[in-house]
Amino acid sequence: MRLPLLALFVCLMLPGVSQDITNQTQFFFNPYTLNPSYAGTEGRPALFLSYRKQWSGIDGAPTISNFSFHNTSKNKLNYGVNFNSDKRGIVSTSSALVTIGYTIALDEFTWLRFGLSAGMGFNGVDVAKLGTFTDKILPSILNRNSFLMGNAGISVHHKTFHGGISLPNLFQPVYVSPDPFSVTALRPFQSVIIHASNRFYFDKDKNVFEPYVMYRLNGSGLPSQLEVAALVHLQHAVWVGGSYRQNFGISALGGIKIKNQFALGFSYSVKNTGINELNSPSYEIQLGYLTGAKKKNQFAYSFVSTEKEKVKTKTPKEIAEAKRKAEIARKQAEEKKQQEIALAKKAEEEKKLAEEQKLLEEKKLQEEKRLEEERIAKFKLDSAQREAVKTERHEIVVRGAHKEELDLGDFVIAGSFAKRENAARYTADLNKLNFTADFGFLTPHGKWYVYLYQGTDINAARAERDKFRKLPVFRDTWLLTITPK
Repeated sequence: MRLPLLALFVCLMLPGVSQDITNQTQFFFNPYTLNPSYAGTEGRPALFLSYRKQWSGIDGAPTISNFSFHNTSKNKLNYGVNFNSDKRGIVSTSSALVTIGYTIALDEFTWLRFGLSAGMGFNGVDVAKLGTFTDKILPSILNRNSFLMGNAGISVHHKTFHGGISLPNLFQPVYVSPDPFSVTALRPFQSVIIHASNRFYFDKDKNVFEPYVMYRLNGSGLPSQLEVAALVHLQHAVWVGGSYRQNFGISALGGIKIKNQFALGFSYSVKNTGINELNSPSYEIQLGYLTGAKKKNQFAYSFVSTEKEKVKTKTPKEIAEAKRKAEIARKQAEEKKQQEIALAKKAEEEKKLAEEQKLLEEKKLQEEKRLEEERIAKFKLDSAQREAVKTERHEIVVRGAHKEELDLGDFVIAGSFAKRENAARYTADLNKLNFTADFGFLTPHGKWYVYLYQGTDINAARAERDKFRKLPVFRDTWLLTITPK
């Protein structure tokens, strides 16, 4: 067996060796790779690149590369993509994840964030480096070359405090197992990462002290692990610090920032201690670039841009102007309120007037109806009256609907005609002789009638008829009573 392959097996047999992006020493640089709820925390589009070389003195030792992009939207939805490449000797694992997240503002200074990722992972083997070595590991790896991947997380942010919990394995990621050099799958939901940090600003907010703590609760037989780190940001342009990872060792941290948009970070870890002790250092490089301007009214937590947003101090003149505008606005609001009160009062008066007008119209209609009923009642003859007039010519007819229909009442009729022009001519002749005559139509008979008298009292009409009968020309006059239905 060749030496590089032997070194690979040594690496594989070490507990906790399986690499993933959450094992970066500079996990604080792009916390999105640690917890998907941090997608979009920069408040604008953000690009990150990282490269980690573990145990650099050993041939075939693990290396991990990562590219990620994440952003936020106006409706507080967050999104991101994460591409990862992990190489360990002849074995390599590649993965791609897509993230969707959401932000909830609990108050002005407190935010709650959620994130969920899903994607695919792929195992591969560099057969050219394998040589003549054969074992059951090779077909096992080749048969399990793809698998589902996913992670989820939640985080809370209050002023300068930031903390969260993430589940790095929602599915069963497939890795090479040291026992006995075969492919295995880690159980989902057994690994949990708990992390927290806080920023302490000092020297008029020009510098920042930022401690971190993280605890990896591992399953599948791997030991849990505590990691702490502390950084000092100087003038928001340079940072230095150190970290300690349980059963791994200590690391030196440092980097630079340019215009709160670009950051370059480097870490150097001395030889491992404890059960993972190897006399070989590890190093890591991080690059971050923020594009565009930060979205307004959006939560932002950024390692690249740690400056607090400047609050402009108003001059006495600006304060006075603000007071003047506030007073104008107050007066305008008061005037608007008075106008609304006046309009409401006017509307109430108009409503009251309309109701009174409606009552008057109803009373008028009721009075007209009463008068009409009284008028109709005057022209209704009882049975005794009708018996009394049977011996004389006295016709009682129900009124029709012709536009020139004779009105209700008692009439003394001088003549009847089939044509209107004949009735009109006869009426004109009578008027020339100084008689008061008129004519109208009677629908039930379909004729025109010329009358010498119209009244509402049958006895008065009978007396007028008798007077006209004394004249020879009117000896055939007769009575006509028109009644309603």
